[in-house]
Amino acid sequence: MKKSIRIRAHVFTPALSVLALAVTASVQAQGIEVNPVVISATRMEQPLSEVLSSVSVITRQEIEKSQAASLADLIQGEAGVEFGRTGGPGSTTSFFLRGQNSTNLVILIDGVRSQVDPYGNLQITDIPLQQVERVEVLRGNASALYGNAAVGGVINVLTRQGQGNPSAYGSATYGSLGTANLSVGYSGSNDDSRFDLNAGRNHYRGTSSMDSKINPRVNPDNDGYTNEYFSGKFEKKIESSLTLGTRFTTSTAQVNTDSGEAADPSNGVIGDVATDVQKFKKKTNSFGIYAKKAVTDDWLSTIDVSQSTLKYEDFKNGTRYFSGYGESWQNGLIEGTQNAARWFNTYQLTPAVKTVFGADFESEKLSAEGNSPYSLKRESHGYFGGATATIDKLSLQANLRKDTLDVSHNQYGSDSNSKPSATSGLLGAGYQLNQSWRLTSTISTGFRAPGTAEIASSATIKPETHTSKEAGVSYSSDRTFARVVYFQTQTKDAIAYGGAPDYALSNIGKTQNEGVEASARVVWGGHSLKASYVRQDPWNVSDDKPMARRAREYGSLDFSRSIQMYDVGAKVYASGSRADGATANTLAGYTLWTLYASKRIDNEWTARVKLENVFDRQYQLAYGFNTPGRGIYATLQYQPK
Repeated sequence: MKKSIRIRAHVFTPALSVLALAVTASVQAQGIEVNPVVISATRMEQPLSEVLSSVSVITRQEIEKSQAASLADLIQGEAGVEFGRTGGPGSTTSFFLRGQNSTNLVILIDGVRSQVDPYGNLQITDIPLQQVERVEVLRGNASALYGNAAVGGVINVLTRQGQGNPSAYGSATYGSLGTANLSVGYSGSNDDSRFDLNAGRNHYRGTSSMDSKINPRVNPDNDGYTNEYFSGKFEKKIESSLTLGTRFTTSTAQVNTDSGEAADPSNGVIGDVATDVQKFKKKTNSFGIYAKKAVTDDWLSTIDVSQSTLKYEDFKNGTRYFSGYGESWQNGLIEGTQNAARWFNTYQLTPAVKTVFGADFESEKLSAEGNSPYSLKRESHGYFGGATATIDKLSLQANLRKDTLDVSHNQYGSDSNSKPSATSGLLGAGYQLNQSWRLTSTISTGFRAPGTAEIASSATIKPETHTSKEAGVSYSSDRTFARVVYFQTQTKDAIAYGGAPDYALSNIGKTQNEGVEASARVVWGGHSLKASYVRQDPWNVSDDKPMARRAREYGSLDFSRSIQMYDVGAKVYASGSRADGATANTLAGYTLWTLYASKRIDNEWTARVKLENVFDRQYQLAYGFNTPGRGIYATLQYQPK
């Protein structure tokens, strides 16, 4: 039955009041960064207009304007980005970059890889946006730069860094579904040091994560999310050529959820009932130190050492819970430690040639307690080098990387071992047709090594191998940057669950994706516009079916303008239908509208309001799981200029 749309007048009143006042004022130009500096595409700083690969950049200004609840909500609408989620903010989130599986991407937090579980699933997808300075989304195969699993792309998150006179900052948000967020910080810099401290709490009461009308075993109570966090960065210049720094972060999160699992006596699964209370608790800590040394005027060298820890607990009715066969979380307690070291260098070989080289080392341990206990160890070594060159109108990029891994897994008293290695490469070229128009192309190879649970499932399992190609044209001016790209990716020895009777993980064969991707950033006549559109065909060639939770078409349009002391805007995101994958169901296409506005009260205070999912659209990102309906959110922000 089609749901009638009823929008209550009092829901719109704050937003309409701001919009009405704004319309009566005269226009002032508002700027977004049309051509921001990008790091992730080459591991060296470049203006976006000079990058050969496809990259999106989201600045701190855009993060504040969006008032997004999570990293997934922030990057939704960027070209090449889709995600699935089992509920509202804080629940399990799977990113699909360039149509690749959710295990085929890398999330970096200040250059450090996010930890993954035995299946390759990312553990850090709920970083508080109050800590984030900018996000870069690098689309396409980047194994030649970042190694294992970076075949769909890289989400590079850079946390806040102090600048300007030391001062306090903060924000408070209150809104629908019991949303109550508070963040405070203190940051600044002087001639030889800079720092940032940030702490806060995000709370979301939510709704039931699963639809009890679809699954009667689901408890229809509210499934909320709470995250408490604290982070800091400090950097000091010891001498003109040497800078030392440290950073840390700690986060404790809890998300209530639903499983709706059916009884399965053959696997010891009792099954859920409508009175069950289920929740996840996750605690993460990280600490790092680094040194930057200008060896010569042309050579900058950085050494970075860090440690990250993870504790993940799965509770049902107050006790640690085994969630059943086939689930990513199979145990009541998972604990892990990751040690990482990076040696990174940039060297200006000639005025027209810049090189990058270095090494990455990681050592990781993960263990689980419950009905299916296991332990894993994973060590990886990566050595890389690359160069960019400009010869008249021609730009060139070349990268090469060698990775070796040593993975061991113990479960049910049985050991499984694997020592995969791979060499990945990237070649790119660009040609400047005139002052504004440019042609670009890249070809790259990459790999994803099997996770420890995948090795345990099949001792003969092999790494996935990937080949990617893209060709594009871009237009750049002082007010516009736009790019259209044709891309094609092929995966061999793709890892996935096989069919009956055992549904074991194995190399199923081949998958592929090809399509066209368009994006634009424009400042024109006092207006700011961001737009994206993707048409693709993610296909499992071996099974002859579409890949799960990926649409054939999706895109977004974000339009805003400044009018005296007000900023007003609207964003629309649309996605086509998607196969669910976990079931035989199809997830319907949907369109979401968001209205937002802000008022600069003075040089320090800004008031913001956002009306999300304006038409209260019901949609699903995973079959049977609810998503937030219409909501209004207000933020008061303090940020000295």
